[in-house]
Amino acid sequence: MPSASGLEYTQGSFFVLGDDSPFLYRLNEKYELAQRYPIFDTTSFKGGRIPKDLKPDLESMALLTYGRDEMLILLGSGSARNREVGYLVNLTKKMEVKELDLARFYTFLRQVLRLEANEQLNLEGLAMDKAYTYLLQRTLSKGQNVLFRFEADAFEDFILGRGGIPAVAVYYFSLPQLGELHAGFSGAFALDGELFFTASVEETPNAIDDGMVHGSFLGRIDLRALPYASDEANPLTVPVVQLTNEDGNPYLGKAESVVVRKGEEGKYKVVVVSDDDKGHSELLELDLTIAQGQL
Repeated sequence: MPSASGLEYTQGSFFVLGDDSPFLYRLNEKYELAQRYPIFDTTSFKGGRIPKDLKPDLESMALLTYGRDEMLILLGSGSARNREVGYLVNLTKKMEVKELDLARFYTFLRQVLRLEANEQLNLEGLAMDKAYTYLLQRTLSKGQNVLFRFEADAFEDFILGRGGIPAVAVYYFSLPQLGELHAGFSGAFALDGELFFTASVEETPNAIDDGMVHGSFLGRIDLRALPYASDEANPLTVPVVQLTNEDGNPYLGKAESVVVRKGEEGKYKVVVVSDDDKGHSELLELDLTIAQGQL
């Protein structure tokens, strides 16, 4: 499957999203491809990848439970007009798909960040828990990474077409550098009051062009310790660890999304998908231990 960009787990399956694929892929517990479901028109996929100028750039995915229905929310990055789109996939109702026009919502987020005309949104991570919905904006150049937090019920009403754009709290984060390049948010997963995230370091001047990847990170935000909001001039710092191979050398792939499952005390089973921007994907199993608040 090409260009993995989103990952979610439910009903004994991993669901994988590709940012230049019209399909949603379902893997079993052994990571074997069980099925793929068309999300939108597949005509432009004839070459194995949707061309960059046409793709909706679906970069994030999260599970939403509404009554008896389980749904997946899929969001575009917002980095271009054709990427201001989302999809609601109802797993309970035979993979029923609803397209979402999110142009007004993305305009609202640009206004919140006070972005200039030449600056781009680059939404890369989405996670939900019972209280809040979390949306991650990836940094460009030397800007700060941003966490948007919405009341869960208000965000759900908006996505389901029952309410307006929800109010938002904004948090700025400073992540590590590799050389002169800053790490940027790339995926998120909420579990037990924590927001686990992936971040990667890519040598690119904007949110559309690809560049050399220098490494990836896994981090953790204690959601219970978040202040009311944070200031761009004083970004928050959180525990982060660089991904390494079994031999201890840095993993040089671009981590894109993450699922975290709790194990024994302080230990977690982590699954990450990555994308090399050349149409290939990797799936990683990580061993994670948290001791005294550190990864």
